[in-house]
Amino acid sequence: MVKTGIKKIVAVLSLFAALCLYAGTTEDSTQAWLKALQADPENMEALNGLYSLSMRIGEYKDALDYAERMLRISEKNHDTITGMLAHSYIGQSYLALDKYDSAYVCLTKALEFYSDADTAMHTEEANEAIFTIYNGLGIYAVSIERDYKEAISYFLRGLSLAEELSNYYAYAIFGSNLVVSYNLLRDTSGLKYALDIYDYGKRAGDIYIQYAGSHVTAMMYYLKGDLENAKYYLNETMRLSDGFFDKMGVYNLYGDILYSEGDIHGAEKYYREALQYIDEESSTTAISVYKSYGEFLLGQKRYREAISMLDKGIFLAEAKGNRVYTYQLYNLQSEAYAKSGDYRKALEQYRKFYEESADINMLEQERAINSLTRKYENERHQKEIQEHELTIMKKNREIQLTASICAVIIIGLVALWIVYRHKNRLYTRIARQYKEAISKEKSLENRIRQLQDIAGPVPQGEKYSNSSLTEDKSNEMFMRIERLMTGDRIYRENGLTRDKVAERLGSNRTYISQVINDKTGMSFLAYINSYRIEEAIELLSDPANDIPLKALSSDLGFSSISTFYKLFSEKVGMPPAKYREKIIEISKSGN
Repeated sequence: MVKTGIKKIVAVLSLFAALCLYAGTTEDSTQAWLKALQADPENMEALNGLYSLSMRIGEYKDALDYAERMLRISEKNHDTITGMLAHSYIGQSYLALDKYDSAYVCLTKALEFYSDADTAMHTEEANEAIFTIYNGLGIYAVSIERDYKEAISYFLRGLSLAEELSNYYAYAIFGSNLVVSYNLLRDTSGLKYALDIYDYGKRAGDIYIQYAGSHVTAMMYYLKGDLENAKYYLNETMRLSDGFFDKMGVYNLYGDILYSEGDIHGAEKYYREALQYIDEESSTTAISVYKSYGEFLLGQKRYREAISMLDKGIFLAEAKGNRVYTYQLYNLQSEAYAKSGDYRKALEQYRKFYEESADINMLEQERAINSLTRKYENERHQKEIQEHELTIMKKNREIQLTASICAVIIIGLVALWIVYRHKNRLYTRIARQYKEAISKEKSLENRIRQLQDIAGPVPQGEKYSNSSLTEDKSNEMFMRIERLMTGDRIYRENGLTRDKVAERLGSNRTYISQVINDKTGMSFLAYINSYRIEEAIELLSDPANDIPLKALSSDLGFSSISTFYKLFSEKVGMPPAKYREKIIEISKSGN
């Protein structure tokens, strides 16, 4: 079966390059690339085109081969940008091949290249790479780590950049993946993004973007319980071009909607239709089909069929290392075994559910464990368990295990409450420490300025030629760079580059990087960003400062608010909004 990249968008495993690069590929252009590659094995355009084609038609091993050839050529030519793109493509290929660890290594390496590069080097090719990187790392965070917060962060970064560059195909992909992430969190906040995608596709007359938007909009309306709108948008999805039609995912959602409406016959018809199109390479969607149909069969008291269907989902999830739905599958199967009277198996699957759900992020963990535990405990006290009470009482080992699990759950919930309180106190302590440190720093700066006024101006030194840096010259140059930062605050310039700093100092970009690295151990970009973050901390430590965070990010020279959030959180240990909140609390308490 030919697998399109578009099909994967609503399966979380969407692949940007396969969708957007060379979207209008024809047979003629494919043949032209092959001929060009025969004539010149290092033809990057041909390799790029063939890579994208291979991804789009599901030939992932071929795609990996083309990407690795691109990397070898880039290393031979010392081409950093193409190397970054090649690393992102290799990571994307590994992701499609379910080699998640290798994918993560390649994608993070590509991200390091992008982060270290000057903003002036963020070319169209570099932007292609970062789209792939953000999407791939977002998928990894959802599928393997189930870190929805991290995934949403990556998708939002991609969304912001796509909007900035007016790349609406990329916007549709990141927006759709963002909506899918919200859907997995059972959070309807994704509806506004879904409607944005659909509305833009309709205004632009773009069928693909319309398709992507209508599908995820139907998903959100179903989550909200608005079945009428869910059906409207899903019918819109099915009306659109068959080339974009993910029958497996669409039919499964239609089955869910009909089941919610009480149309049992219609729901099963669509679940079975979805099974006809099962493609286990699109593992997330395939697993969701097994889960939904298994839950339907459980609701119809067809317990053995439910167990069998859920088994297929569990087997595929474990084989692919895909953890999106595993804890739900274990819990549903535990219920099915309990309903069928096999309490030993029910307990075994419940223990798997508990172990699997134990590392979901904190808020999701509290919600999932509490609701699923209550559900399981209620089932245990229903008639079926009462009828087998004497049998269960004889099974001391099972009873002991059940008691142990209950104890672990209680301890876990208490631990979560303690962690929450500890984290809140930690945030307050961090904010107070920064506030006090900034106050002390300002006092010292005032004293230094007083001494400088007495001593007179510091000599500016002469401009540098292209001669080698001596230690004295290195020290003097660094002092001049520091004065540009502390006095002129040039770090606030958006798109500041080494060339611009070098021009101000009458030096060259190589010396600038060398001096900064020697004196601080940081790259040029990291050094500039350190000043931006320090000023952000200072401004946000003033409870009277109410500048919006987006405006603050822009004023400080950040091209993306997501970068500002990431760097601030890494430095301070909490997001800027949380830091501002804690500063205001401290100010009001008078501490």
